[in-house]
Amino acid sequence: MHRLPALLAVTLLLGAPPVGAQGNARVHLSVGLNADTSGRTWHPVVRTDDLLADPRVSSMLGSGFPVRLHYRLEIYRSRANWVDAFVRQTEWDLVIRHEPLLDQYQVAEVFRSTQRLYRYAGKEELTAGLAIPREVRVGPRESGEYYYIVSLEVTTLSDSDIKELERFLSGDVAPAATGSEPVGSAVSNAIRRLLLSVSGLPSLSIEGRTNTFTVR
Repeated sequence: MHRLPALLAVTLLLGAPPVGAQGNARVHLSVGLNADTSGRTWHPVVRTDDLLADPRVSSMLGSGFPVRLHYRLEIYRSRANWVDAFVRQTEWDLVIRHEPLLDQYQVAEVFRSTQRLYRYAGKEELTAGLAIPREVRVGPRESGEYYYIVSLEVTTLSDSDIKELERFLSGDVAPAATGSEPVGSAVSNAIRRLLLSVSGLPSLSIEGRTNTFTVR
């Protein structure tokens, strides 16, 4: 498997126009292609738009909860008379937090063992930052016909996060217990139902695919 560098921001999408994502979320995911400098292969270019246009996302950020964007990129080899072959995949995350005292947003980009931190002064700056196309340099080298599929999962609170909040609200600030856990009260169950309804859990899932490209 090739070593994957950090994500690179690009300003130009080359090749076929991006194929839009499918789904009922307001968040929009598009995936395009950018020619490698060697001219031998193509790399995927991923762009995310309108994240804050989804009221579930903006509501959770405004309430002080982090929002996680989990990306999974898969490479497939197209085969005319057989099922397309999965080649490999890579994953990365963006974690967004709102800092209410400064009215700023912090974005942590986690790609393998690399983490980068960004700060944005407001919603418009955050929206523009998230919409910057990102090239992931994972293009296949062996000859053949290929395409990329990128999926995006947007989550707010995991179930364990909600349990931690319930413990905090009930006065138990100790770390989450392992093994058997006490049965939650009617109040904690009500809190869970409220958070689930507001956040739209389990998640928003969106998928996009590129056109097929040739490696010679």
